[in-house]
Amino acid sequence: MKKILLTLFFLLTFNAVCLAENLDVKISVPAVGGYDDVEFARYYTWPQATLKMDIFFPADGKKHPAVICIPGGAWITAPKTAFHRTCLKLAENNFVAAAIEYRVIGAADYSEIIGDAKAAVRFLRANADRFNIDKDKIAVMGSSAGGYLSIMLGVTGDKFNFGDNLDQSSEVQAVVDFFGLTDLTKVADDYSDEKKALYNSPSSFVSIFVNGVSGYKDKKGGSILDTPERANDANPLNYIGKNTPPFLIFHGDSDKTISPSQSKILHDALIKNGTDSTLYIINGGGHDMQYIYQPEVMKIITDFLNRVLK
Repeated sequence: MKKILLTLFFLLTFNAVCLAENLDVKISVPAVGGYDDVEFARYYTWPQATLKMDIFFPADGKKHPAVICIPGGAWITAPKTAFHRTCLKLAENNFVAAAIEYRVIGAADYSEIIGDAKAAVRFLRANADRFNIDKDKIAVMGSSAGGYLSIMLGVTGDKFNFGDNLDQSSEVQAVVDFFGLTDLTKVADDYSDEKKALYNSPSSFVSIFVNGVSGYKDKKGGSILDTPERANDANPLNYIGKNTPPFLIFHGDSDKTISPSQSKILHDALIKNGTDSTLYIINGGGHDMQYIYQPEVMKIITDFLNRVLK
């Protein structure tokens, strides 16, 4: 028995040695560095909040354009980790990429949440040398609720600015939007009457985003349809103008959360304004961030950013 075992051991060892081969490896994916939990905004009024970002960067010591990535989550949650995979891809393609968080509904309303995202832009401009950023070339990318915030950063210039680094501009030079909301009164236009009523109810995330929770921080609450002035103020279509930067828009034709027509409305308004805008409809695509980092989509994104930023 011992002889049999020794023979098998010898044969396996011999075969393992024989399987060793030389391997040529070409370094085609560059080294990437990162910073975790970099604080970019702090609010001392109740409820107190500290906002952070995770930064991915090419490890070549050179200055690069930056892309701020804003997660979705119906403004109920804002997990910056949702964009880590995309940020890594962007850094590998010579962009500094920052995944940010922001305050959510209940703690803030639409103007404050938009202001949180703008604080991230100003922070990166103020610290451009620290993070090797070309401060004149900053883009923003977002999905769903984060897509909406990205759109608002693209069209509102220096409106909704508050907090630190106010000597820095919050304007961005390009926008990449994945199934973001546009006209908040028409989010469910492609859906059933029952779903339209649900989205327009006072308890919907869209209504609370605009009008707040009744009785909290002096908010009156109510349906978004009951407050046309606030709905208009929160509508990015009303801000498109001569300084609006180029847009790249994606939306799945099977999205059951945000009406596909929301992206069509935005694209048509941008084209009418004479703005550089490209809309991609993803065949069979739902409301899913996995589409963002797929190779064919990432190529479109990086080609667009290289064209408009470099």
